[in-house]
Formats: sequence, C-alpha cells, structure tokens
Amino acid sequence: MNSTEINCNGEILQLSVHRVAFWEKHRMLIASDTHLGKSAYFRKNGIQIPSGVLTADLRRLQSLTESFNAKTILVVGDMFHHDFNSDVEVFKNWKQNFPHIRFILVKGNHDRLSQKQYAHLGIEVFEDGLQVDNLYFTHAFTCANADGFCITGHVHPGVYIQGKANQAIRLPCFVESAGHLVLPAYSSFTGLDTNTYQQKAGVRFHYFTEKSIFSTR
Repeated sequence: MNSTEINCNGEILQLSVHRVAFWEKHRMLIASDTHLGKSAYFRKNGIQIPSGVLTADLRRLQSLTESFNAKTILVVGDMFHHDFNSDVEVFKNWKQNFPHIRFILVKGNHDRLSQKQYAHLGIEVFEDGLQVDNLYFTHAFTCANADGFCITGHVHPGVYIQGKANQAIRLPCFVESAGHLVLPAYSSFTGLDTNTYQQKAGVRFHYFTEKSIFSTR
C-alpha cells in the first residue's frame, strides 16, 4: 500500500509515499520543503552536488501531478532554498509544461525570492498562512489562532526504528496529532528530524519506504 487516508477536521487527505498529500475535494497536491535551487546553491559554494537531484524531484512531481490529475500544487513553505539561481531557471522551464496548474506558495524561512520573481514564475504567494475550508496551511507551527486543522512542514520529520541485533533505519514520515499534520520534506536532498515529535503524547506517525506506508496506532 503506497498511500493512506486520514480525516483532518472533516477533510479527507490521502498521504502518499511520494512525500505529498492529496486533497481530492480540491484536486490539490500538497507538499512542503521542496527546496528547489538547493543543489545549485551548494555547487555555487564549492560543494559538488549533482544536478540530477533537481531533475528527479521535478520528474516525481510531474508524475504525481498527472496521476492525481491535480489542478493545484500548494507548497507549504521552503519551495525555494535561497536566491534565484540556475536550478530555479530549470524549474521555470519545467513549469511551462503545466499552464493549467495553479501554483501556490505559503512562504517559509528559505523563500527569499522577490515578489517580482514569484510573479514572473507564475506563483501565487501568501506571506504567513492560507485558510482553505477547514484546513489552515502555514510553514511552521504557529497555529494557536487558526480556524481549523493546521498543516505545516519545516522540521523534515522522520522516525528512527531499531530492530534486532542493533539494526536500525531512519525513515521520513507524516506526523498527525490533534488539529495538526506535519508534512515530510518533499526534496530528497534533506535531512530527517527524528527527535522533535518522538516523545510527544497523542502523536501518530505515518512513516514510509519507497513502496509502502505504515501507521502507528
């Protein structure tokens, strides 16, 4: 099973092993921490990261857009890693294949492009948060006054699973709790935070491999 459904304050989301959630009601593909431009940023600073990282992430996003028949792609922060660079230009050219798709960004701490650049890329930008029906989207968890279920990213959540003979594995995950869902980082070029939510009560993890998703009780 490569996906699972959860109920978020009456709204049904499908969580996918491909690091996105899908909201069928609005045909909306929801991701966080895509960090487009990160590999080019590292190369510019002398760390040789292959450009194939971006290519693979965009190819996966294209496949998801087509398989879910999405009308909207919403990125919950850190869509871009830093300033405008060659990777962002690659994204711009890639995006031209989807003139019918609405791209929305709720800004995160790494999103530093100018308003003019976002407009040039055809991306609708929300500075602090976005309310859609019963769901409130923001990058980091600052939802004390949000009217509805809160969906965030930012921490790149993961789980640490230890088996027999000291064998262990770290896997990305979605983190579900009362009124809150944390999305995994979409980019394959990110680390995992396996500490922030591990000791919190009332938390449910939906962790996954490339092919299967598993949920804790």
